[in-house]
Formats: sequence, structure tokens, C-alpha cells
Amino acid sequence: METVIKVNPSELNSKLLKKIKKFIGDKENIDVTISLKEFDPAYTEGLDRSISQAENGDTLSFTMEEFIAYVPKKKQ
Repeated sequence: METVIKVNPSELNSKLLKKIKKFIGDKENIDVTISLKEFDPAYTEGLDRSISQAENGDTLSFTMEEFIAYVPKKKQ
């Protein structure tokens, strides 16, 4: 069974959450997906740039310790 609930941001409140919880009941194995339909040109441009850099090998790899100690260089 699949149900799609479309709401406006102003409707996102504890009352709506309680209704969803009541609908789900005590069922297990439930997936809840939130999908944003807005287009943000700056975000997609940055994402495309990141994908291109990764495809060209222009990436940095760190161990966890190196990542924690990493201090990025300031752009000039």
C-alpha cells in the first residue's frame, strides 16, 4: 500500500504528525519520504560542479583523523 500526503509548509505541525502516526498505527516496516519540488539554481549549479570534480578526480580523500585535523586554505 502506498499513500501520498501533499501538504503546504504551513501545515507541518505536531497535529499533522499525530495524524500520520495514527494512520501508521503499530505497523512496522514503514518508509516516510519527504520530497521537495522547488528548484534552486545555486544548489543545482554547485551539485553539478561537485559531480564534475568527482568525475575528473579532483577530490580529496581523508582518514577520519586527517579529516578532523584538516584546516582548509583560505581562498584569495
